Amino acid sequence: MKPLSQPRKARIRRIRVRFGIGTYARTQEFVLRWLDATSNRREIVRQRWNFSAGGSVEEVEDYRVDLIGVTELELVVTPDVSGGDEHASLAEMRLA
Repeated sequence: MKPLSQPRKARIRRIRVRFGIGTYARTQEFVLRWLDATSNRREIVRQRWNFSAGGSVEEVEDYRVDLIGVTELELVVTPDVSGGDEHASLAEMRLA
């Protein structure tokens, strides 16, 4: 397979992310950004979620967007905004 000389440009209309089981009470934050052909980085969403051992153990987010000319999609996760030693678990990410 030949490497691409130019990045492909895509259109994204839907983004779904699902984060796995949170075993400890904590607040997780994630940021989704996209980059277009002119190298402009744009934030799609910044979301915080509270995991609790006896309650919410999974986070599912489904966003309807209309992003044209996407060359890069970036997901940055902070597993514990208080600086704890937790790990994030991305169980699913779907693009359409």
